[in-house]
Amino acid sequence: MNRTIVVVLVVVILLALEWRYRLRSVRLATASLAPVLWFFTQPSPTSAARRVLEMPPAEHAIESTEFRSGVRTMEQAVSDNAMMFWKEPLLSVGVLFWLACSPVFRRATTSSGSKPGTSPAVKGAA
Repeated sequence: MNRTIVVVLVVVILLALEWRYRLRSVRLATASLAPVLWFFTQPSPTSAARRVLEMPPAEHAIESTEFRSGVRTMEQAVSDNAMMFWKEPLLSVGVLFWLACSPVFRRATTSSGSKPGTSPAVKGAA
């Protein structure tokens, strides 16, 4: 199964639980997961170097000197690494945006159901 699909499913399940049951622990776990996800999907020279070492010589960038060839191959690997993880950072930003806005959406839907001019305190007193 694709790693991105698994991450999306976990995040959707956590957001659904948070929305339905309003559990602070789930909200905290989801909010903590988003920056961790962002951190681990950042392109890094170390993972790019591993990819270059595994790459067959025919796929290396060809330049005039061996040093330039190595530098260009490394740059290419880092940019490929950055493009490999473009969905996860967007997902983590979306999660944080949703968690920031969901209380506003809840208040808008719950307050629209009550009668104008009445509050829960007034209903209890009558």
